[in-house]
Amino acid sequence: MTVSVDHRDLPLDALAQRIADELASLAALSAGVQAALSLCEFAEHTDPAAIRGLQGIDRITQCLEDLGRLMESVSGELTGDIRLHAVPILSRLRLHELVAALDPDEGPVAPHPDDGEVTWF
Repeated sequence: MTVSVDHRDLPLDALAQRIADELASLAALSAGVQAALSLCEFAEHTDPAAIRGLQGIDRITQCLEDLGRLMESVSGELTGDIRLHAVPILSRLRLHELVAALDPDEGPVAPHPDDGEVTWF
């Protein structure tokens, strides 16, 4: 299912900055997952392959941080006169929250409040 997007143009510099911001948020989320997992107790003889798999979270975090910094630099190098059609770009996204977070015409996206409740998918 795709998200409905208005026919309009998006400034590429603002879109790149929004992508950088989203990557930084995802990096922080990944770091939080890594910290939460480090507090978990594992069996004394945990499978080394499982441990290596969990270490992949650190790589994900570092890559997200690097990509966020890269997109922020790209955004700073672009001029506001480069524009892209919104429909072919934003309509490919499935998450409504992500469309709102990346759309430069949307207001600032408020972080989700942490009410202390745990919700499992």
